[in-house]
Amino acid sequence: MSEQEPKPEEVARPAGLVSIATLCSRVTGLLREAVFAAIFATKGVADAYVFAFRIPNLLRDFFAEGALSSAFVPTFAAARAKDGDERAFQLAARVMGTLAAAAGLIVLLGIIFAPAIVSIVAMDAPADLRPLTVKLTRIMFPFLLVVALAAVAMGVLNTHRRYFLPALAPMFFNVTAVIGGVVLLILGTDIVTAVTVWAALVVVGGLAQFLVQIPALRAVGFRRRPTVDLRLRDVGLRQIVRKMGPVVLSLAATNVMLVITTALASREEGWASSLNYAFRLVHLPIGLVGVAVGTIVLAAGARRSAAEDHAGLDDIVRRGLRLNWFLALPAAAGLLVLAEPLVRMIYERGAFGAGSTANVAEALRWYAGGIVFYAGVKAAAPHFLARGDTRTPMLCSLAGIAANLAVAFGFLESLGFRALALAVAAGAATNYVALRILARSRFGPTSAPGWPFLARCLGAAFVLAAAGWAVGEALLTRDAAVADGWLLALLTLAAVAVLGLLYFLVAAALGLDEGTWVRRRFLTRRQG
Repeated sequence: MSEQEPKPEEVARPAGLVSIATLCSRVTGLLREAVFAAIFATKGVADAYVFAFRIPNLLRDFFAEGALSSAFVPTFAAARAKDGDERAFQLAARVMGTLAAAAGLIVLLGIIFAPAIVSIVAMDAPADLRPLTVKLTRIMFPFLLVVALAAVAMGVLNTHRRYFLPALAPMFFNVTAVIGGVVLLILGTDIVTAVTVWAALVVVGGLAQFLVQIPALRAVGFRRRPTVDLRLRDVGLRQIVRKMGPVVLSLAATNVMLVITTALASREEGWASSLNYAFRLVHLPIGLVGVAVGTIVLAAGARRSAAEDHAGLDDIVRRGLRLNWFLALPAAAGLLVLAEPLVRMIYERGAFGAGSTANVAEALRWYAGGIVFYAGVKAAAPHFLARGDTRTPMLCSLAGIAANLAVAFGFLESLGFRALALAVAAGAATNYVALRILARSRFGPTSAPGWPFLARCLGAAFVLAAAGWAVGEALLTRDAAVADGWLLALLTLAAVAVLGLLYFLVAAALGLDEGTWVRRRFLTRRQG
Protein backbone atom coordinates (compact mmCIF):
# COMPACT_ATOMS: atom_id res chain seq x y z
CA MET A 1 0.00 0.00 0.00
CA SER A 2 1.52 3.37 -1.04
CA GLU A 3 2.03 6.20 1.43
CA GLN A 4 -0.70 8.25 -0.17
CA GLU A 5 -3.24 5.46 -0.40
CA PRO A 6 -5.87 5.91 2.31
CA LYS A 7 -6.35 3.09 4.76
CA PRO A 8 -9.90 1.79 5.21
CA GLU A 9 -9.93 3.04 8.80
CA GLU A 10 -9.26 6.62 7.68
CA VAL A 11 -12.99 7.00 7.13
CA ALA A 12 -14.62 4.08 8.91
CA ARG A 13 -12.73 4.13 12.21
CA PRO A 14 -12.88 7.87 12.98
CA ALA A 15 -16.43 7.96 11.62
CA GLY A 16 -17.24 5.25 14.18
CA LEU A 17 -15.82 7.42 16.98
CA VAL A 18 -17.79 10.42 15.77
CA SER A 19 -20.91 8.25 15.53
CA ILE A 20 -20.50 7.16 19.15
CA ALA A 21 -20.15 10.77 20.30
CA THR A 22 -23.00 11.84 18.03
CA LEU A 23 -25.15 9.01 19.37
CA CYS A 24 -24.71 10.43 22.88
CA SER A 25 -25.63 13.88 21.59
CA ARG A 26 -28.62 12.67 19.58
CA VAL A 27 -29.97 10.44 22.36
CA THR A 28 -29.83 13.34 24.82
CA GLY A 29 -31.39 15.45 22.06
CA LEU A 30 -34.31 13.04 21.85
CA LEU A 31 -34.57 13.12 25.63
CA ARG A 32 -34.69 16.91 25.40
CA GLU A 33 -37.50 16.69 22.85
CA ALA A 34 -39.35 14.14 25.01
CA VAL A 35 -39.26 16.54 27.97
CA PHE A 36 -40.38 19.39 25.71
CA ALA A 37 -43.24 17.25 24.35
CA ALA A 38 -44.37 16.32 27.86
CA ILE A 39 -44.65 20.02 28.74
CA PHE A 40 -45.94 21.58 25.51
CA ALA A 41 -47.24 18.70 23.26
CA THR A 42 -48.45 20.10 19.90
CA LYS A 43 -50.16 23.16 21.32
CA GLY A 44 -49.86 26.68 19.97
CA VAL A 45 -47.07 27.47 22.45
CA ALA A 46 -44.99 24.62 20.97
CA ASP A 47 -45.59 26.06 17.51
CA ALA A 48 -44.43 29.47 18.75
CA TYR A 49 -41.16 27.98 19.96
CA VAL A 50 -40.61 26.19 16.61
CA PHE A 51 -41.26 29.43 14.70
CA ALA A 52 -38.95 31.42 16.99
CA PHE A 53 -36.04 28.98 16.86
CA ARG A 54 -36.17 28.36 13.12
CA ILE A 55 -34.25 31.47 11.99
CA PRO A 56 -31.51 31.39 14.69
CA ASN A 57 -31.10 27.69 13.92
CA LEU A 58 -30.93 28.39 10.17
CA LEU A 59 -28.31 31.10 10.73
CA ARG A 60 -26.32 28.59 12.76
CA ASP A 61 -25.80 26.62 9.53
CA PHE A 62 -25.23 29.80 7.52
CA PHE A 63 -22.58 31.37 9.75
CA ALA A 64 -21.45 28.58 12.03
CA GLU A 65 -21.50 24.80 11.94
CA GLY A 66 -22.25 23.93 8.33
CA ALA A 67 -20.93 26.74 6.14
CA LEU A 68 -18.11 27.94 8.37
CA SER A 69 -16.72 24.46 8.98
CA SER A 70 -16.76 23.63 5.28
CA ALA A 71 -15.00 26.87 4.33
CA PHE A 72 -12.69 27.02 7.35
CA VAL A 73 -11.41 23.42 7.57
CA PRO A 74 -9.83 23.22 4.06
CA THR A 75 -8.25 26.69 4.45
CA PHE A 76 -6.98 25.93 7.95
CA ALA A 77 -5.60 22.56 6.80
CA ALA A 78 -3.81 24.18 3.86
CA ALA A 79 -2.32 26.90 6.09
CA ARG A 80 -1.13 24.28 8.56
CA ALA A 81 0.40 22.09 5.83
CA LYS A 82 2.17 25.02 4.15
CA ASP A 83 3.16 27.34 7.00
CA GLY A 84 2.84 25.29 10.19
CA ASP A 85 0.71 25.38 13.33
CA GLU A 86 1.56 28.93 14.40
CA ARG A 87 0.23 30.47 11.19
CA ALA A 88 -2.82 28.19 11.27
CA PHE A 89 -3.59 29.19 14.87
CA GLN A 90 -3.22 32.86 13.95
CA LEU A 91 -5.80 32.35 11.21
CA ALA A 92 -8.16 30.53 13.59
CA ALA A 93 -7.92 33.38 16.13
CA ARG A 94 -8.78 35.93 13.44
CA VAL A 95 -11.69 33.83 12.21
CA MET A 96 -12.99 33.45 15.75
CA GLY A 97 -12.79 37.17 16.57
CA THR A 98 -14.15 38.40 13.24
CA LEU A 99 -16.97 35.86 13.26
CA ALA A 100 -17.91 36.85 16.81
CA ALA A 101 -18.13 40.51 15.76
CA ALA A 102 -20.20 39.72 12.67
CA ALA A 103 -22.47 37.32 14.53
CA GLY A 104 -22.94 39.88 17.31
CA LEU A 105 -24.16 42.43 14.74
CA ILE A 106 -26.54 39.88 13.22
CA VAL A 107 -27.86 39.04 16.69
CA LEU A 108 -28.51 42.72 17.36
CA LEU A 109 -30.35 43.11 14.04
CA GLY A 110 -32.32 39.93 14.72
CA ILE A 111 -33.49 41.24 18.08
CA ILE A 112 -34.49 44.61 16.59
CA PHE A 113 -36.30 43.18 13.58
CA ALA A 114 -37.80 40.12 15.30
CA PRO A 115 -41.41 41.18 14.45
CA ALA A 116 -40.60 41.27 10.73
CA ILE A 117 -38.82 37.90 10.93
CA VAL A 118 -41.80 36.33 12.68
CA SER A 119 -44.19 37.72 10.08
CA ILE A 120 -42.27 35.74 7.44
CA VAL A 121 -41.59 32.49 9.32
CA ALA A 122 -45.05 32.34 10.91
CA MET A 123 -46.95 34.12 8.16
CA ASP A 124 -50.28 32.36 8.79
CA ALA A 125 -49.99 31.96 12.57
CA PRO A 126 -52.85 33.29 14.76
CA ALA A 127 -52.41 36.93 15.74
CA ASP A 128 -52.52 36.14 19.46
CA LEU A 129 -49.50 33.82 19.07
CA ARG A 130 -47.21 36.38 17.46
CA PRO A 131 -46.22 38.45 20.53
CA LEU A 132 -44.96 35.32 22.28
CA THR A 133 -43.14 34.19 19.12
CA VAL A 134 -41.41 37.59 18.84
CA LYS A 135 -40.36 37.40 22.50
CA LEU A 136 -38.92 33.91 22.10
CA THR A 137 -37.10 34.93 18.90
CA ARG A 138 -35.37 37.78 20.71
CA ILE A 139 -34.35 35.53 23.58
CA MET A 140 -32.86 32.85 21.31
CA PHE A 141 -31.00 34.97 18.75
CA PRO A 142 -27.77 35.15 20.85
CA PHE A 143 -27.55 31.38 20.36
CA LEU A 144 -25.98 32.18 16.98
CA LEU A 145 -23.00 33.95 18.57
CA VAL A 146 -22.03 31.19 21.00
CA VAL A 147 -22.53 28.34 18.54
CA ALA A 148 -20.40 30.16 15.94
CA LEU A 149 -17.49 30.16 18.38
CA ALA A 150 -18.11 26.46 19.03
CA ALA A 151 -17.93 25.79 15.27
CA VAL A 152 -14.46 27.36 14.96
CA ALA A 153 -13.25 25.27 17.89
CA MET A 154 -14.67 22.16 16.22
CA GLY A 155 -12.88 22.96 12.95
CA VAL A 156 -9.50 23.39 14.67
CA LEU A 157 -9.89 20.13 16.59
CA ASN A 158 -11.10 18.13 13.57
CA THR A 159 -8.09 19.25 11.52
CA HIS A 160 -5.90 17.93 14.34
CA ARG A 161 -7.79 14.62 14.11
CA ARG A 162 -9.64 15.31 17.36
CA TYR A 163 -13.13 14.23 16.37
CA PHE A 164 -14.71 12.77 19.48
CA LEU A 165 -15.08 15.80 21.79
CA PRO A 166 -16.40 18.23 19.12
CA ALA A 167 -19.02 15.65 18.15
CA LEU A 168 -19.88 15.14 21.83
CA ALA A 169 -20.15 18.88 22.61
CA PRO A 170 -23.85 19.22 21.57
CA MET A 171 -24.66 16.74 24.32
CA PHE A 172 -23.95 19.48 26.86
CA PHE A 173 -26.45 21.71 25.07
CA ASN A 174 -29.07 18.98 25.37
CA VAL A 175 -28.28 18.13 28.99
CA THR A 176 -28.74 21.78 29.95
CA ALA A 177 -32.22 21.78 28.42
CA VAL A 178 -33.17 18.42 29.94
CA ILE A 179 -32.22 19.48 33.46
CA GLY A 180 -34.06 22.78 33.07
CA GLY A 181 -37.12 21.05 31.61
CA VAL A 182 -37.31 18.51 34.42
CA VAL A 183 -37.19 21.37 36.94
CA LEU A 184 -40.05 23.08 35.08
CA LEU A 185 -42.10 19.85 35.20
CA ILE A 186 -41.46 19.46 38.94
CA LEU A 187 -42.37 23.06 39.70
CA GLY A 188 -45.49 22.94 37.51
CA THR A 189 -44.65 26.30 35.94
CA ASP A 190 -47.34 27.89 33.77
CA ILE A 191 -46.90 27.13 30.08
CA VAL A 192 -45.92 30.64 28.88
CA THR A 193 -43.27 31.07 31.60
CA ALA A 194 -42.05 27.54 30.90
CA VAL A 195 -41.49 28.14 27.19
CA THR A 196 -39.74 31.43 27.97
CA VAL A 197 -37.33 29.67 30.33
CA TRP A 198 -36.82 26.93 27.74
CA ALA A 199 -35.81 29.56 25.17
CA ALA A 200 -33.23 31.00 27.59
CA LEU A 201 -31.83 27.50 28.16
CA VAL A 202 -31.08 27.31 24.41
CA VAL A 203 -28.52 30.11 24.78
CA VAL A 204 -27.05 28.67 27.98
CA GLY A 205 -26.70 25.26 26.32
CA GLY A 206 -25.00 26.78 23.27
CA LEU A 207 -22.45 28.47 25.55
CA ALA A 208 -21.76 25.13 27.25
CA GLN A 209 -21.16 23.58 23.81
CA PHE A 210 -18.31 26.07 23.26
CA LEU A 211 -16.77 26.09 26.73
CA VAL A 212 -16.39 22.31 26.90
CA GLN A 213 -14.01 22.41 23.89
CA ILE A 214 -11.58 24.99 25.34
CA PRO A 215 -9.39 22.48 27.24
CA ALA A 216 -8.98 20.40 24.06
CA LEU A 217 -8.03 23.53 22.09
CA ARG A 218 -5.31 24.28 24.60
CA ALA A 219 -4.14 20.67 24.43
CA VAL A 220 -3.44 20.94 20.66
CA GLY A 221 -1.55 24.20 21.23
CA PHE A 222 -4.20 26.84 20.49
CA ARG A 223 -3.75 29.59 23.08
CA ARG A 224 -4.36 32.72 21.05
CA ARG A 225 -7.01 35.25 21.91
CA PRO A 226 -9.66 36.02 19.26
CA THR A 227 -8.65 38.90 16.97
CA VAL A 228 -11.10 41.05 15.02
CA ASP A 229 -10.16 41.67 11.38
CA LEU A 230 -13.22 43.31 9.85
CA ARG A 231 -11.17 44.69 6.95
CA LEU A 232 -10.13 41.14 6.04
CA ARG A 233 -6.41 41.90 5.84
CA ASP A 234 -5.57 38.23 6.40
CA VAL A 235 -5.40 36.33 3.09
CA GLY A 236 -6.71 33.13 4.66
CA LEU A 237 -9.63 34.96 6.25
CA ARG A 238 -10.53 36.49 2.88
CA GLN A 239 -10.50 33.03 1.32
CA ILE A 240 -12.83 31.69 4.01
CA VAL A 241 -15.27 34.60 3.62
CA ARG A 242 -15.21 34.22 -0.17
CA LYS A 243 -15.96 30.51 0.11
CA MET A 244 -18.67 30.85 2.74
CA GLY A 245 -21.25 32.48 0.47
CA PRO A 246 -21.68 29.53 -1.89
CA VAL A 247 -21.07 27.02 0.90
CA VAL A 248 -23.93 28.56 2.87
CA LEU A 249 -26.38 27.56 0.17
CA SER A 250 -24.69 24.25 -0.59
CA LEU A 251 -24.88 22.85 2.96
CA ALA A 252 -27.79 24.73 4.51
CA ALA A 253 -30.36 23.60 1.94
CA THR A 254 -32.18 21.32 4.37
CA ASN A 255 -32.58 24.13 6.89
CA VAL A 256 -33.76 26.49 4.15
CA MET A 257 -36.35 23.88 3.21
CA LEU A 258 -37.39 23.56 6.86
CA VAL A 259 -37.90 27.33 7.07
CA ILE A 260 -40.11 27.19 3.97
CA THR A 261 -42.15 24.27 5.29
CA THR A 262 -42.40 25.87 8.74
CA ALA A 263 -43.85 29.02 7.21
CA LEU A 264 -46.39 26.96 5.26
CA ALA A 265 -47.17 24.89 8.36
CA SER A 266 -48.23 28.00 10.26
CA ARG A 267 -51.67 27.80 8.62
CA GLU A 268 -52.85 25.09 11.06
CA GLU A 269 -52.21 24.72 14.80
CA GLY A 270 -49.99 21.75 15.57
CA TRP A 271 -48.56 21.34 12.07
CA ALA A 272 -45.23 23.05 12.82
CA SER A 273 -44.63 21.24 16.10
CA SER A 274 -45.68 17.86 14.65
CA LEU A 275 -43.22 18.25 11.78
CA ASN A 276 -40.53 19.40 14.19
CA TYR A 277 -40.97 16.38 16.50
CA ALA A 278 -40.84 14.05 13.49
CA PHE A 279 -37.73 15.66 12.04
CA ARG A 280 -35.98 15.32 15.39
CA LEU A 281 -36.35 11.56 15.05
CA VAL A 282 -35.04 11.72 11.49
CA HIS A 283 -32.18 13.86 12.75
CA LEU A 284 -30.85 10.96 14.83
CA PRO A 285 -29.68 8.82 11.88
CA ILE A 286 -28.67 11.95 9.96
CA GLY A 287 -26.34 12.80 12.82
CA LEU A 288 -25.08 9.26 13.38
CA VAL A 289 -24.43 8.69 9.69
CA GLY A 290 -24.39 11.91 7.65
CA VAL A 291 -22.75 14.27 10.12
CA ALA A 292 -20.21 11.65 11.26
CA VAL A 293 -19.23 10.58 7.75
CA GLY A 294 -19.36 14.14 6.40
CA THR A 295 -17.09 15.41 9.17
CA ILE A 296 -14.46 12.79 8.40
CA VAL A 297 -14.74 13.12 4.62
CA LEU A 298 -14.32 16.91 4.79
CA ALA A 299 -11.36 16.87 7.19
CA ALA A 300 -9.56 13.88 5.60
CA GLY A 301 -10.43 15.09 2.11
CA ALA A 302 -9.04 18.56 2.86
CA ARG A 303 -5.74 17.00 3.94
CA ARG A 304 -5.64 14.90 0.73
CA SER A 305 -6.48 17.91 -1.40
CA ALA A 306 -3.79 20.01 0.30
CA ALA A 307 -1.32 17.23 -0.61
CA GLU A 308 -2.74 17.21 -4.19
CA ASP A 309 -3.69 13.56 -3.75
CA HIS A 310 -6.91 13.58 -5.77
CA ALA A 311 -7.02 9.79 -6.08
CA GLY A 312 -6.91 9.57 -2.30
CA LEU A 313 -9.69 12.17 -2.04
CA ASP A 314 -11.89 10.18 -4.46
CA ASP A 315 -11.31 7.02 -2.43
CA ILE A 316 -12.25 8.78 0.82
CA VAL A 317 -15.48 10.05 -0.76
CA ARG A 318 -16.27 6.57 -2.07
CA ARG A 319 -15.82 5.03 1.38
CA GLY A 320 -17.91 7.78 2.92
CA LEU A 321 -20.76 7.31 0.46
CA ARG A 322 -20.72 3.54 0.95
CA LEU A 323 -20.94 3.97 4.72
CA ASN A 324 -23.80 6.42 4.23
CA TRP A 325 -25.85 4.00 2.12
CA PHE A 326 -24.99 1.03 4.29
CA LEU A 327 -26.15 2.71 7.51
CA ALA A 328 -28.79 5.20 6.34
CA LEU A 329 -30.90 2.70 4.37
CA PRO A 330 -31.76 0.50 7.38
CA ALA A 331 -32.42 3.63 9.44
CA ALA A 332 -34.92 4.85 6.85
CA ALA A 333 -36.59 1.44 6.62
CA GLY A 334 -36.83 1.14 10.40
CA LEU A 335 -38.35 4.58 10.92
CA LEU A 336 -40.84 3.95 8.12
CA VAL A 337 -42.24 0.69 9.52
CA LEU A 338 -41.88 1.47 13.25
CA ALA A 339 -42.99 5.11 13.13
CA GLU A 340 -45.93 4.89 15.54
CA PRO A 341 -44.31 2.66 18.21
CA LEU A 342 -41.21 4.89 18.20
CA VAL A 343 -43.23 8.09 18.54
CA ARG A 344 -45.22 6.57 21.40
CA MET A 345 -42.09 5.40 23.17
CA ILE A 346 -40.31 8.75 22.96
CA TYR A 347 -43.05 11.38 23.14
CA GLU A 348 -46.40 10.06 24.40
CA ARG A 349 -46.59 11.21 28.01
CA GLY A 350 -47.79 14.24 29.91
CA ALA A 351 -49.61 16.67 27.60
CA PHE A 352 -48.65 14.64 24.52
CA GLY A 353 -51.59 12.33 23.71
CA ALA A 354 -52.65 9.79 21.07
CA GLY A 355 -53.75 12.48 18.60
CA SER A 356 -50.32 14.10 18.68
CA THR A 357 -48.72 10.67 18.24
CA ALA A 358 -50.75 9.95 15.09
CA ASN A 359 -49.76 13.25 13.45
CA VAL A 360 -46.05 12.98 14.32
CA ALA A 361 -45.88 9.34 13.16
CA GLU A 362 -47.50 10.30 9.86
CA ALA A 363 -44.99 13.10 9.31
CA LEU A 364 -42.15 10.73 10.22
CA ARG A 365 -43.15 8.23 7.54
CA TRP A 366 -43.02 10.93 4.87
CA TYR A 367 -39.69 12.25 6.08
CA ALA A 368 -38.09 8.79 6.30
CA GLY A 369 -37.66 8.30 2.55
CA GLY A 370 -35.23 11.19 2.41
CA ILE A 371 -32.84 10.07 5.16
CA VAL A 372 -30.32 8.52 2.76
CA PHE A 373 -30.24 11.76 0.78
CA TYR A 374 -30.14 14.14 3.78
CA ALA A 375 -27.15 12.22 5.10
CA GLY A 376 -25.67 11.61 1.66
CA VAL A 377 -25.32 15.30 0.87
CA LYS A 378 -23.01 15.61 3.90
CA ALA A 379 -20.62 13.14 2.27
CA ALA A 380 -21.14 14.16 -1.37
CA ALA A 381 -20.67 17.93 -1.07
CA PRO A 382 -17.13 17.73 0.45
CA HIS A 383 -15.98 16.04 -2.77
CA PHE A 384 -16.22 19.50 -4.35
CA LEU A 385 -15.54 21.62 -1.27
CA ALA A 386 -12.22 19.91 -0.53
CA ARG A 387 -11.11 20.84 -4.06
CA GLY A 388 -12.13 24.47 -3.50
CA ASP A 389 -15.23 24.22 -5.70
CA THR A 390 -18.07 25.91 -3.81
CA ARG A 391 -20.13 26.88 -6.84
CA THR A 392 -21.24 23.37 -7.85
CA PRO A 393 -22.65 22.39 -4.42
CA MET A 394 -24.41 25.76 -4.30
CA LEU A 395 -26.15 25.15 -7.64
CA CYS A 396 -27.15 21.62 -6.60
CA SER A 397 -28.52 23.02 -3.38
CA LEU A 398 -30.58 25.59 -5.25
CA ALA A 399 -31.98 22.79 -7.41
CA GLY A 400 -32.99 20.98 -4.21
CA ILE A 401 -34.72 24.08 -2.86
CA ALA A 402 -36.60 24.48 -6.15
CA ALA A 403 -37.79 20.86 -5.93
CA ASN A 404 -38.84 21.47 -2.32
CA LEU A 405 -40.95 24.45 -3.31
CA ALA A 406 -42.54 22.61 -6.23
CA VAL A 407 -43.61 19.65 -4.09
CA ALA A 408 -44.72 21.78 -1.12
CA PHE A 409 -46.97 24.06 -3.14
CA GLY A 410 -48.05 21.31 -5.55
CA PHE A 411 -49.32 18.88 -2.91
CA LEU A 412 -50.16 21.04 0.12
CA GLU A 413 -53.89 21.12 -0.56
CA SER A 414 -54.18 17.38 -1.17
CA LEU A 415 -51.74 16.02 1.43
CA GLY A 416 -51.78 18.72 4.11
CA PHE A 417 -48.76 18.74 6.44
CA ARG A 418 -47.59 15.44 4.88
CA ALA A 419 -46.72 17.39 1.72
CA LEU A 420 -44.28 19.51 3.72
CA ALA A 421 -42.37 16.45 4.96
CA LEU A 422 -42.40 14.99 1.44
CA ALA A 423 -41.10 18.30 0.08
CA VAL A 424 -38.03 18.23 2.33
CA ALA A 425 -37.30 14.65 1.31
CA ALA A 426 -37.70 15.50 -2.39
CA GLY A 427 -35.43 18.51 -2.07
CA ALA A 428 -32.70 16.49 -0.38
CA ALA A 429 -32.96 13.75 -3.03
CA THR A 430 -32.63 16.29 -5.85
CA ASN A 431 -29.60 17.88 -4.20
CA TYR A 432 -27.85 14.53 -3.69
CA VAL A 433 -28.55 13.16 -7.18
CA ALA A 434 -27.31 16.38 -8.81
CA LEU A 435 -24.08 16.27 -6.76
CA ARG A 436 -23.36 12.68 -7.73
CA ILE A 437 -24.11 13.16 -11.44
CA LEU A 438 -21.78 16.15 -11.61
CA ALA A 439 -19.07 14.40 -9.57
CA ARG A 440 -19.10 11.45 -11.94
CA SER A 441 -18.93 13.68 -15.02
CA ARG A 442 -16.03 15.77 -13.66
CA PHE A 443 -13.97 13.39 -11.56
CA GLY A 444 -14.84 10.03 -13.08
CA PRO A 445 -16.51 6.95 -11.54
CA THR A 446 -13.84 6.15 -8.93
CA SER A 447 -15.83 7.77 -6.08
CA ALA A 448 -19.07 5.91 -6.88
CA PRO A 449 -20.30 3.31 -4.35
CA GLY A 450 -21.13 0.94 -7.22
CA TRP A 451 -24.47 -0.53 -8.32
CA PRO A 452 -23.77 -4.09 -7.03
CA PHE A 453 -23.07 -2.62 -3.60
CA LEU A 454 -26.27 -0.52 -3.67
CA ALA A 455 -28.34 -3.49 -4.78
CA ARG A 456 -27.11 -5.59 -1.87
CA CYS A 457 -27.77 -2.74 0.59
CA LEU A 458 -31.32 -2.43 -0.77
CA GLY A 459 -31.82 -6.19 -0.43
CA ALA A 460 -30.73 -6.19 3.21
CA ALA A 461 -32.88 -3.11 3.94
CA PHE A 462 -35.91 -4.80 2.31
CA VAL A 463 -35.53 -7.80 4.63
CA LEU A 464 -35.36 -5.42 7.59
CA ALA A 465 -38.45 -3.52 6.41
CA ALA A 466 -40.49 -6.69 5.95
CA ALA A 467 -39.57 -7.98 9.39
CA GLY A 468 -40.06 -4.52 10.90
CA TRP A 469 -43.54 -4.20 9.44
CA ALA A 470 -44.59 -7.46 11.09
CA VAL A 471 -43.05 -6.39 14.39
CA GLY A 472 -44.74 -2.98 14.19
CA GLU A 473 -48.15 -4.55 13.64
CA ALA A 474 -47.60 -6.78 16.67
CA LEU A 475 -46.53 -3.85 18.85
CA LEU A 476 -49.71 -1.94 18.03
CA THR A 477 -52.04 -4.81 18.87
CA ARG A 478 -54.57 -3.60 21.42
CA ASP A 479 -55.52 -6.88 23.07
CA ALA A 480 -52.99 -6.56 25.92
CA ALA A 481 -50.83 -3.96 27.62
CA VAL A 482 -48.41 -4.32 24.71
CA ALA A 483 -49.43 -1.02 23.12
CA ASP A 484 -49.10 1.04 26.31
CA GLY A 485 -46.56 2.27 28.79
CA TRP A 486 -43.20 0.87 29.69
CA LEU A 487 -43.89 -2.53 28.16
CA LEU A 488 -44.27 -0.96 24.73
CA ALA A 489 -41.04 1.01 25.26
CA LEU A 490 -39.06 -2.10 26.20
CA LEU A 491 -40.50 -4.13 23.33
CA THR A 492 -39.81 -1.32 20.86
CA LEU A 493 -36.19 -1.04 21.99
CA ALA A 494 -35.80 -4.81 21.73
CA ALA A 495 -37.33 -4.75 18.24
CA VAL A 496 -34.89 -2.05 17.10
CA ALA A 497 -31.93 -4.07 18.42
CA VAL A 498 -33.11 -7.32 16.83
CA LEU A 499 -33.85 -5.66 13.49
CA GLY A 500 -30.44 -4.01 13.51
CA LEU A 501 -28.78 -7.35 14.15
CA LEU A 502 -30.86 -8.92 11.38
CA TYR A 503 -29.71 -6.25 8.93
CA PHE A 504 -26.03 -6.82 9.74
CA LEU A 505 -26.43 -10.60 9.42
CA VAL A 506 -28.13 -10.29 6.03
CA ALA A 507 -25.52 -7.73 4.92
CA ALA A 508 -22.69 -10.08 5.92
CA ALA A 509 -24.43 -12.96 4.10
CA LEU A 510 -24.64 -10.80 0.98
CA GLY A 511 -20.90 -10.12 1.19
CA LEU A 512 -21.01 -6.41 1.96
CA ASP A 513 -17.54 -5.23 2.99
CA GLU A 514 -18.92 -2.76 5.53
CA GLY A 515 -20.79 -5.53 7.33
CA THR A 516 -17.66 -7.65 7.33
CA TRP A 517 -15.61 -4.72 8.68
CA VAL A 518 -18.07 -4.12 11.54
CA ARG A 519 -18.13 -7.83 12.38
CA ARG A 520 -14.33 -8.03 12.28
CA ARG A 521 -13.93 -5.00 14.55
CA PHE A 522 -16.48 -6.40 17.01
CA LEU A 523 -14.91 -9.87 17.11
CA THR A 524 -11.41 -8.41 17.47
CA ARG A 525 -12.48 -6.38 20.49
CA ARG A 526 -14.26 -9.36 22.02
CA GLN A 527 -11.25 -11.63 21.54
CA GLY A 528 -8.88 -8.95 22.83
